[in-house]
Amino acid sequence: MKKIQQISDAEKQIMEIIWEASRPVTTSEIIQRLPEGNTWKQNTVITFLARLMEKGIIKAIRVGKANHYEPCITEQEYRNFETRQFIKDVHKGSVLGLISTLCDSGDLTREDIEKLMKRLEE
Repeated sequence: MKKIQQISDAEKQIMEIIWEASRPVTTSEIIQRLPEGNTWKQNTVITFLARLMEKGIIKAIRVGKANHYEPCITEQEYRNFETRQFIKDVHKGSVLGLISTLCDSGDLTREDIEKLMKRLEE
C-alpha cells in the first residue's frame, strides 16, 4: 500500500466533499458544496486540489474541458492513518497510553468500556 501523507485542514474540507459525493466531481461542484461562509476563490480550490494530487490522495480525469476529481483512498483509510499518526506523535506509539489517557480523563462511559471490552474479545 502506498504511504499516505498528512493533509491540512483546508485539504480535508475538500476531501470531505469528494468523499461525500461518491463519484468524480469538478472544481465548480466542489466550490458549490463548500460550507456556507467559506470564501475560497476558484484558484484557491485548484491549488488545494493540486496539492492533494501531489500527495496521491486524489486523481483527476479530464472530461471535455473540466477535470473530474476522485479519491485514491477512502475516508476510512485516511482516518486510520490519522489515528495511527496521533498515537505515534502524542502517545509515543502506545495504544495502551491512549486508552489509559481516556480512562484517566473520565471520557470513557461505562457503555464505551463495555463495547471496547467486547471488541477486544473478538
